Amino acid sequence: MPGVPNTTDFSLADVIAAVLPSSNDLNECFTDAIAGAFNTTYNPNSTGTNNNLLNFRDYGNDIAAQNAVQINTGRNPGEACGGSRNIAAWKNKNPNSVQNGDKFWQDSSGSPGNPYPGVSTTVYAAFSGLNSASFNLSSNGIASNVTFCSLPSLTLTDVFYTVAATGNFSTPVDYYYSSTIGNASNLGVGDIIYTDSNLTTPLIPQQTGMQGYVYFQNGSSATTTRCGTGFALYFTVSITTGVIKEIGCETP
Repeated sequence: MPGVPNTTDFSLADVIAAVLPSSNDLNECFTDAIAGAFNTTYNPNSTGTNNNLLNFRDYGNDIAAQNAVQINTGRNPGEACGGSRNIAAWKNKNPNSVQNGDKFWQDSSGSPGNPYPGVSTTVYAAFSGLNSASFNLSSNGIASNVTFCSLPSLTLTDVFYTVAATGNFSTPVDYYYSSTIGNASNLGVGDIIYTDSNLTTPLIPQQTGMQGYVYFQNGSSATTTRCGTGFALYFTVSITTGVIKEIGCETP
């Protein structure tokens, strides 16, 4: 089961997914919840009560060692990433990836044991493919310095737009998108464009008053361009999410 996000905008559905109550209402969630899984910062609250949705903030994320995983160690990120995942362990939250703040436990005969005793001079790694990552572990098993072993992104090179104030083209810069899409020629409406290779910051138009102005890229035979030689890419994105709203190729 997942934990409840450590935010203020989670929903009852998040709580139900974490608690798995016998009926899908808040009162039953409190009845069926595990007392030790609450974050005591939020339950009870400042008035000493535990009767509202926000009491479930961060529920289950500290004790929920619910995912059996395989990890390994190395002297540096490269060595850890390249090694075989041959150490049984347990972790909370996402069973298929690791993020800063995730917690690991030792394996004890097929069940979660003590918090994993991380060593400061050791780098750890877990998972494979796009989720393969290296990380450090604290003495009580908390992950930090998480770095993808291979970036989960591909590059859309030399993208530019028309600067509203001057009418000139902007300096071309690289943007990024999920590597699951493949070559840039596969980009389409609904895909997300990011400003960083870790895919954490969607491309948000910055020009005041523009509802997603048009971006351009000169075409070529390279896999990092959406359109072929002799054509130019144009696309617009949502002003809040970086999602492509319109995309195509045209003759310059």
